[in-house]
Amino acid sequence: MTNVPVSVAVCGLGEWGPNLLRNLLQNELCHVTALCDRDKARATEYARIHNIKSVYDSVDHVALDPYVNAVILATPAGFHEEQVRTLLDAGKDVLVEKPLALTLDGARDLVKLARAKDRILMPGHTFLFNSVVRRVKRELNAGTLGKLNLILAQRMSLGRVREDCNALWNLAPHDISILLYWLDMMPVTVTARGIAFHEGYKQEDIALCILEFPGTIASVQVSWMNPVKVRQMTLVGSQRMLIYDDVSRDRPLTLYDQRIEEVPRVHGKGTMEEFELRARRGAETSITVEQREPLAEEVSHFLYCVDSREQPLCGGDQALRVMSVLEACQRSLRNGGQAMTPEPV
Repeated sequence: MTNVPVSVAVCGLGEWGPNLLRNLLQNELCHVTALCDRDKARATEYARIHNIKSVYDSVDHVALDPYVNAVILATPAGFHEEQVRTLLDAGKDVLVEKPLALTLDGARDLVKLARAKDRILMPGHTFLFNSVVRRVKRELNAGTLGKLNLILAQRMSLGRVREDCNALWNLAPHDISILLYWLDMMPVTVTARGIAFHEGYKQEDIALCILEFPGTIASVQVSWMNPVKVRQMTLVGSQRMLIYDDVSRDRPLTLYDQRIEEVPRVHGKGTMEEFELRARRGAETSITVEQREPLAEEVSHFLYCVDSREQPLCGGDQALRVMSVLEACQRSLRNGGQAMTPEPV
């Protein structure tokens, strides 16, 4: 490692870009030297406030800046593929917000290009840097829940309605990336149904996906038409259950010593009805997890990889797996909920 601060440009200063910029400015591993936004006046104002040297209104101009080593890309999803390709061709390392591209073939091309150019390409799957998500992974590895039977994921709120992608592509990448990280395998099949409520607007406002993994079923429900913000994942095991609530500050992770179990029927007669299923209720335990801002952890990891030239924990291969599942869900959406098999990556 060189331990020399990385020269970074931030492209896209709309909803998410300012959060990335804030974390970069607080990180001693980098020096923000350029800002870029289609609204150049907005970029100029941020540059003035933070004393940043260069301002651009096009990613093409950032690609030509010889002083920029790495780029954080927080532009609309529909631009990602073209902009990442431009930056990689120019020899820049790239952290790009999800999704990497809007098609699996497009994502494959970008991963292949990054390897050919020996560049760091890291998709922004921020939740993989969430300390609660990582704690759940440790509990699963330790067998705390017994056999994992079911995961129910809900990610819903009111807005923001996107024009460049539907609710599936906007919201589900988070939960799909978490599921693949927790289970460390791909689903065998997926099914998905969605509804576009607004006439003339073809993007699905809600979607429900069922992912069938070997031995485990997962459902992912996403919507930008919900009155309250819900970010919750329920894990149902043969011995215990666990709820990860990303909205709750006080109890983000709760373990339930509860299960459905088979017990002898009181008046069993040696038939198939000799046993019955009953709910076993037990204690609830709030698991304490030291929480750090996931975005800060993600940015630090990217900067470390740029400096060390190590591949990211959530690099191109992880992005391709997420994209493969998303694309299979999209095919199912377009075919009335027909079961689809994710393509191998």
